[in-house]
Amino acid sequence: MRTLRLATLVAGLIATAAAHAAQPVTLLLPVTYETPSSVLNKTKETCNLEDKLGRDIGGEFQRRAGEARTTGSPAAGVVARVFIVGGRTVGGGGWTGSKSLTLKVEMLQDGEVVRSRGFSSKSRGGFAGPFEGTCAILEGISETLAKDVVDWTGLQTDAKFDADLAMHARAKAAAASEAASDAK
Repeated sequence: MRTLRLATLVAGLIATAAAHAAQPVTLLLPVTYETPSSVLNKTKETCNLEDKLGRDIGGEFQRRAGEARTTGSPAAGVVARVFIVGGRTVGGGGWTGSKSLTLKVEMLQDGEVVRSRGFSSKSRGGFAGPFEGTCAILEGISETLAKDVVDWTGLQTDAKFDADLAMHARAKAAAASEAASDAK
C-alpha cells in the first residue's frame, strides 16, 4: 500500500513537471518592489533597479528561447513574477562595502502561484570595486540574478546553440543524401 502511494506521488510529480516544461515561461513586467521600503529611495531613483532587472531577465529569456518572452498579464500560461524584496544598496560605490539584492520569484500557472523561491546575490564590484559606483555594482548583480532566475524557471536551452546544432544536422543530412545520389 505504501509503495503504491509513493509510486502514485512520483507519477503525479513527473506528469506535473512534464506539463510545466511543455509550456513556455514568460516574464511578467514590470518587476516591482515587494514593499515601498525594500530599497533606499535615493537608490530607487538613481539606479532604476526594477527596469534593469526587467531588461536583464527578459533579455536572458530572449537569449535562451530565441524570442521575446514578456507579458503584462499573469492570467494565462506559465508566468514568472519578480519582486525586489530588499538588499544592501547604500550609496558610495565600493568604498561603502558590498552591495546586494534579494528577489522573490513566483511561478504562476494561469494566475495561480505554483511555486516560489528567493534569490540573493552580492558583490563589491570586483577588482575595480572601489572605483565603481553603486548603480554599476547593482547592475552586475542584476545580470547574475537574471541568469539564476531563468535557470530556475527551467529554460536551460541556448537558442544560438540549438540553431547551430540544427544547421550542423541539416548539413550532415545534405552531405549524406548527396553521397547517396552520387553512388547511384
